[in-house]
Amino acid sequence: MSILKSLRWSQSGIFFLTLFISTFPMALQQTIPELDFLITNAKIIDGTGSPWFLGSVGVLNGTIAFIQPNSSSITPIPSKLVISADGSYLTPGFFDSHTHDDIGILENGPAIAKILQGVTTIVTGNCGFSTYPFGSLERVKEHLESLLGEVDDRNMYDSFGAMQTSFITQGHMPNVVSLVGHGPLRLSVMEFANREANETEIETMCEILEEQLVQGAAGISLGLMYSPSNYASHAEMVALGKVVSKYGRLLAAHIRTYEGGLVESVEEFVGVLRESGARGLLSHLQTAGKPYWGTRMTRALEVLEIAREEGIDVAVDMYPYLAGSSTILQILPPSAMQEGFDEFLLKIENPTYVNSLRELTENGQEPGWESKVKLIGWENITVGSVDEPNLKRFEGMNVTAAAREIGLQEFDFVLLLVVEDLGRTNVIMFQQSQDDQNLVFGSRLQMVGSDSIPRSGGKPHPRGYGTFPRVLKNYVRESRIISLEEGVRKMTSMTAHRFGVLNRGIIRNGMAADLVMFDDNFEDGATFEDPTKEPTQIHGVWINGEMVVDQNGMIIGGNSNPLKPGIVLAGDEIRLSKSANKPKSR
Repeated sequence: MSILKSLRWSQSGIFFLTLFISTFPMALQQTIPELDFLITNAKIIDGTGSPWFLGSVGVLNGTIAFIQPNSSSITPIPSKLVISADGSYLTPGFFDSHTHDDIGILENGPAIAKILQGVTTIVTGNCGFSTYPFGSLERVKEHLESLLGEVDDRNMYDSFGAMQTSFITQGHMPNVVSLVGHGPLRLSVMEFANREANETEIETMCEILEEQLVQGAAGISLGLMYSPSNYASHAEMVALGKVVSKYGRLLAAHIRTYEGGLVESVEEFVGVLRESGARGLLSHLQTAGKPYWGTRMTRALEVLEIAREEGIDVAVDMYPYLAGSSTILQILPPSAMQEGFDEFLLKIENPTYVNSLRELTENGQEPGWESKVKLIGWENITVGSVDEPNLKRFEGMNVTAAAREIGLQEFDFVLLLVVEDLGRTNVIMFQQSQDDQNLVFGSRLQMVGSDSIPRSGGKPHPRGYGTFPRVLKNYVRESRIISLEEGVRKMTSMTAHRFGVLNRGIIRNGMAADLVMFDDNFEDGATFEDPTKEPTQIHGVWINGEMVVDQNGMIIGGNSNPLKPGIVLAGDEIRLSKSANKPKSR
């Protein structure tokens, strides 16, 4: 049996996986004299949605090389190590389809938080934010810092290739798939200009995007709620989509609004996909704001299903929490930041402007934007993480309580945070309904993405620490919205295929050995009060055939010195460097 003969991207953006597998067990045993390890007595959920079966899975050289149901009479292949699952589930490693771990993945804390959920591959560069490309480092860094807090210049890159080289040198735990953020792309060409791009500027953006795709980026993400992406015209988005389509990659989008204009925003994205021919992924589909609960989601899902009937390849991602998280700047109207943060600081020196900004923030509307405060109230907006030490005492408090503590009105307190923390404050917004979220998780088009925003300290959103076990607890075991096998599909093969990674996400001979083992009590521990608490009842995680979590749920090597077998999954090939494939020295 020859395991993996060729693995490459086609022009349609999909790996051609050529396997030569003998149908005769004896030939297989002669080809593989000894496995690296064999997991026995497991309930195997293969990632396709098929029912689990009892069996064994063997791995050789980082690749799945042997699968055998317990009912089989075939003599098992000899193995250097045999691990009994004792009836636990064995599934493909989970794919986190939507993260902001662009920098956090290089740090042990955020990476371990994902690994302990069974996540073996993450997707970065979402919502129009990424660490590359840049024409103006200062502007692109400012853009990213509004979401992630202070960023070291060494974690900013001029291209996908530079990012990949840095990742290989530093090493990282999970595998990484990277999207090009539309924000940095536009900033590289026209900074924060609040206008439609002209033909020359669009052409330049397309050229830069194409360079990133050639180097291996998985596609592009739009952040149509954030400056400067929210200035993009239909023509600009279609042009970029056509470049993505040319290479068979993905066009992801944080659409313009998830509030009253949700359906229109979904239709806008579908229109871009229709005209450009690109495959699409609509980010964190939800209905935000109590006035719109139960009134928009059914129609939004209908629009997407009709689009698929038309031949438009679109899917969605979502996390299993009713609160979202973002930059504090999202609370302000888009016009506030249209010339950039420095200009905003100058504008608020004018009391007349501040009064108009107060009215807009608390009660107003702008194209594609509604007052978050009017929709959910100050009391449902919580301070998550801040960079400024003097403000850290407010982390975990809602805006109303924090403002009262220092004798300010809520708007004045938020303005204080924005100014003193340089626009880098992260907030958590309780804004969704369970009924709407049930519709999303019940849709065949939905895959799981945490939307994690790792920050140093503070009270982060628990989704970075509990998303994947929470899906299995809440939507499989408790509410029974989906079956266990469907839940696993939404976290494995569905995401892998959406990003064109066809050698992972399914337990099959010849596939990369990214695996996770857990039992019926696998569940999240993180809450909004204790957001970094680890999950329980995970019994093993393997990345590229390397065990990184043992059967007791402990990180091998310890939290301060874990193994780092992850690789960057690039568009033209899976680039596995020798340094990236070996455990880091301790």
